[in-house]
Amino acid sequence: MILLALLVSASGLAQSGHIYIENFEIMPDSTVTVPVILANTDSTRGIQFNLTLPEGLSIADYTTTPYSNSFNMSVSCRSYDFKDYFLVMMYPMRPVCIPPSTEEVILFSFTAAPNFKGGDLLVWKCRGSTIDNHMIRMDGDTTAVSVPASSLIGVPVDQKPLEDQYFNLNGVPMASPDSSSIAIRLTTWSDGRQTAMKMHTAH
Repeated sequence: MILLALLVSASGLAQSGHIYIENFEIMPDSTVTVPVILANTDSTRGIQFNLTLPEGLSIADYTTTPYSNSFNMSVSCRSYDFKDYFLVMMYPMRPVCIPPSTEEVILFSFTAAPNFKGGDLLVWKCRGSTIDNHMIRMDGDTTAVSVPASSLIGVPVDQKPLEDQYFNLNGVPMASPDSSSIAIRLTTWSDGRQTAMKMHTAH
């Protein structure tokens, strides 16, 4: 990869800048798009960093922003089967540097599983490269990914009933429990369990 070649040289290694994702909130079983922010104090030719996701959060998509597109940047994201992390690289398609600034450079779309309860997303092992191929070490952050408190109240999202069926005491299906003074309610849950309950209806 182009950026890997840029980052091979360790000469002139310096601390310069910050790569981070701000804390964000996501509903279980939904997708949000959040930016990766580059706050570089030196002109930067390209960047790479590792991304570790909390359990239940996955990457749905990623792309460069209009800002990084203006410098003809491209982005790649590689997952590792033996580790719960991704290697992200943003590199130029022509000889150019991003000037010192604080800008959104990559957009990630994250999807939360139905039972996602939040966790820490780590941005770590951050690197950059100068125009003369010197490596730049950058700071990363731990991002707090939370879910709205309202989504944690009541029946957990992974235990909601999918369907209720009603039967009379002879096992004959009923369209509504109101057609009998006593009915059996059979509930099928999202994890495949079924529970039956005798219920009395008012007449």
